[in-house]
Amino acid sequence: LGKSEYYKLESYLANLLSHIYKWDNQPNLRTKSWNITIANSIFNTKKVLKENQGLKYAETFYNIFSSAWEESRHIISNDMDIDIKSVPKECPYSFANIIKKAYDIAPDRIDESDIFFLNNLF
Repeated sequence: LGKSEYYKLESYLANLLSHIYKWDNQPNLRTKSWNITIANSIFNTKKVLKENQGLKYAETFYNIFSSAWEESRHIISNDMDIDIKSVPKECPYSFANIIKKAYDIAPDRIDESDIFFLNNLF
């Protein structure tokens, strides 16, 4: 398994997590581009996982998910212009919760088969 695929998945997840967090915490700033970014992040997450079986091991995936949250804390802090200490150190979302929220936000942009695939990784 190449490190580049690991980091690619981490980046897609960090982008997804940061946008979901901002969506939840800045409802007055929601834009169509956030909706599109969330949908694209779901698609790209599924694509990387489908093409790289080694990333689908629960322990590997959750290590990446944890690292992605760490990265997303910095994105959130910068994008929301807030102290990083005010962003939770532990991810406030489970992966299943993120998938559901993403689909609820952009049902017209996310293919149900992508949601099915992501909900049945493990």
